[in-house]
Amino acid sequence: MQLTKLRKWLILINISISIFMATLDGSIVNIALPTMSEQLSSSISSIQWVVNAYLLAISVLLLVWGKLADIYGKKKIFMMGFIIFSVGSGLCGFSNSLLMLVISRVIQAVGASSMMALSQGIVTNVFPPGERGRAFGITGASVAIGSLTGPTLGGLLVKAFGWHSIFLVNIPIGIIGILCTYFLIPEIKEEPEHKAFDVLGAFLFAGSVLLLFMSFLFLQDQKVSQTVFAIMLIAALVLMIAFIVHERRVSYPLLNFGLFKIKIFLLGISTGFLSYVSLNTTLYFMPFYFVYILKFTTLKAGLLMSAYPLMTALISPFSGWLSDKISYRPLTVIGLTINVAVLFTISTFGTSTSIVQIVLFMALLGIGSAIFQSPNNSSVMGSVPKNELGSAGGVNALFRNLGMVSGTTISVILFSFTTKINISNFTGEKADLSSQIFLKGFRVVFIFAACACIAALLLSVVRISLKKTKE
Repeated sequence: MQLTKLRKWLILINISISIFMATLDGSIVNIALPTMSEQLSSSISSIQWVVNAYLLAISVLLLVWGKLADIYGKKKIFMMGFIIFSVGSGLCGFSNSLLMLVISRVIQAVGASSMMALSQGIVTNVFPPGERGRAFGITGASVAIGSLTGPTLGGLLVKAFGWHSIFLVNIPIGIIGILCTYFLIPEIKEEPEHKAFDVLGAFLFAGSVLLLFMSFLFLQDQKVSQTVFAIMLIAALVLMIAFIVHERRVSYPLLNFGLFKIKIFLLGISTGFLSYVSLNTTLYFMPFYFVYILKFTTLKAGLLMSAYPLMTALISPFSGWLSDKISYRPLTVIGLTINVAVLFTISTFGTSTSIVQIVLFMALLGIGSAIFQSPNNSSVMGSVPKNELGSAGGVNALFRNLGMVSGTTISVILFSFTTKINISNFTGEKADLSSQIFLKGFRVVFIFAACACIAALLLSVVRISLKKTKE
């Protein structure tokens, strides 16, 4: 595909806008939940479905959009994602009940999942191997900037214009994205061997993922007993086995399991999964530590947390560029090694840890993540055939989401088992009485996060020993 340098970078900006929007929308909503709860006369547990429904819908559809893009072309499906996301944002902005808001969030997530599933495939198609790492570094920075600006922008919008504005702000950005996609992105389509879509496989996969994620979310919030959780987990496993059996028999499967025979791809998504397990554990528990142990205000806690995405945004483009020069292998190992050291250090934090230490190690966590993620994504997407890039992008994004949910759920279970405290009910009034107990669970959780990161590091070391493939 021959494109001018200017057009390639304009396409990258468009892709980055889509990633920024999807990431921003995942982080901007949290700050508005209390206001939504009050104005929609809903409980905190009920309003949480504004977040959960978005996550579930995205996870269920990632693989579906990827396959559709491989069949019908990435430009059409990507633009459709922008359109659906913008429409969903408008519906969210005009919602006047919790039910309407949750339904609108699902519509919004349908569009967001398309953009998430296809962004990496489009970047891989547009940029050759020697430029791909830098491009992935810039998209990685877009993720970080979305996470960084979400809470602050959300707070400002809610205060000035009300919670509806956090959704309506997406509409003009979405229109720009739609126009840029139409005029800039070429039709990216490797002629498939067939145009059949595996409907039954899609339903089996969606059912399995839905049950899996809901079981994790319900257990995390202690809304189901361990018995019900086990039943849901078994049901998800049964559906997944049925999906795998079906896929191996059908002529035109939803997922080509041959992708998992590509060692670079398999090791890449596995290390990515484990890194997100450790990362989401950190991002979930650190605010509790700041507010309830160190007695920081929410604003101060938010500013301290911002050290992580700020450094990720700054380092990701450089890390991606460097991976084009020296390959992804040493960078993934270096990044994960930094994070292992950081997580073990954070596990030793106590009641008198200084702000300087906190900022330093949150910044180091961002640096380690940036050094790892962009090269890793470049290696994953560069290892698969072009006619499978849509599916590969969907699988990569799915493993990322699964890692995030798994990390939060497992860490909450470990914390509850260690301390007999439900972190969701942990309040400032209880902090003085429970500081030592909290820190006991906190240490266990971060040792778990460090161990997950060590597992990712070991897989990356294994990957170094593999014969270099075309990337």
